[in-house]
Amino acid sequence: VLNKHLFKNSLYTGAALCFVGFVPFIFNILVARIFGKETLGTINVALSFCLVLTVFVTNFFGTSGNKFLAEYRGRQSLEPFKLIFFTILIGPVVVLTFLNAAMVWHWDYIVLRFSVQPNFLVPMVSYIYFRSFYIIFRRMFYGVDLVPFYAINEIVSDIILIAAIGTVCWLRLPHLLIQSYVLGYSIFTVISILALYKNYAAIVGPLHPQENYQTKSVLIDYFKYGFITMAGTASSTGTGYLSMLFTGYFLTSTDAGLYSSVLAIVSILMFLPRLVTQVLLPEFSKLFGAGEENSIIRTLKYSFWFLFIIAMIINGFLFVFAEKILSIFGNSFSSGSLILRIIIPGVFIRMISVPLVTFLSATKYVIYPNIGGIIILIVSVVTWSIAVPAYDLTGIAAGYVAGISIGIGYQIVMAVIKLRSFSSKH
Repeated sequence: VLNKHLFKNSLYTGAALCFVGFVPFIFNILVARIFGKETLGTINVALSFCLVLTVFVTNFFGTSGNKFLAEYRGRQSLEPFKLIFFTILIGPVVVLTFLNAAMVWHWDYIVLRFSVQPNFLVPMVSYIYFRSFYIIFRRMFYGVDLVPFYAINEIVSDIILIAAIGTVCWLRLPHLLIQSYVLGYSIFTVISILALYKNYAAIVGPLHPQENYQTKSVLIDYFKYGFITMAGTASSTGTGYLSMLFTGYFLTSTDAGLYSSVLAIVSILMFLPRLVTQVLLPEFSKLFGAGEENSIIRTLKYSFWFLFIIAMIINGFLFVFAEKILSIFGNSFSSGSLILRIIIPGVFIRMISVPLVTFLSATKYVIYPNIGGIIILIVSVVTWSIAVPAYDLTGIAAGYVAGISIGIGYQIVMAVIKLRSFSSKH
């Protein structure tokens, strides 16, 4: 039954993530071919600035919420589930309002230092709100096991988003490119609210009231996990966004455009890891809450070897044909092949580590993947500060790989150690 459930959720997730992966890919191709490297770089630096802010909010509320919604469903605990459910909805509004106010206050500095267009303020504020809730609702759907609803919502919203991007490029209106994303994410948000409202009674129906329920205890656990994942996972995930900001800060918009094409390829490569993470994290959390540790170990082994084989094939193909693949953005983009080849080993390491890191995050060992995430950030930033002024984009790629190799290497080692301890007890 477990394997069938995972397989069904994997199919829905795979269909949805096909669109998730292709949206930035299509966006970068269209903008690169129609508007050129400079416009592509300018837009992606602005989006990366937004994503650096949103990644902390979405990991604090979304990732933690995903875990605890699934875990309390596994325990069939009604009141803790409801508390977490509504905290996820209300908390981000407060935090995002504060972050956007801070961005508005420092807008002149942001425009000056990161070459962001002055007229991007309103689109970026809107993007931060709707992108954050897009990610949070996406994770909530997995936490409450409404994966089919998520998949349909994702596909519909992404089709509208792709159509909006195509229309803006066809009409040659580069100042509306960010608004295209805002449109897609806002539609996803509205549909998500309606879907959760419609299914709320069915979600909480199987849960039972708790006699010894303590609000403070539940929130402490939730916020503790949220802070840990925010510090670690956001640091790890945000490394790619920060690399774009370093490019915009030290180099030119044209360099940022070339680097954007490389990251667009990387985003496609991360399709499988995202699929595995979104399916395994709530499933591991639910099994952990229900005390089914043997099922966790069995599922982890299957998913690791599956990813290892697929990662070898995909990354090997990409390494060999890097120039031809990048030329789809335009002939001048093939010069980024060296950058892509430098980054590929880091992508491979990240891909194969996902089941092990997810095992740590979904159980009582959550501190270790987040320490690794902080290591990734520190190593990457230090490397960029030293290498980028001297080696340009090669320094950006070197910092990206150095951070991932050391940080994720630590995560893998800790996962193996804890898995042995976990296996010996069960």
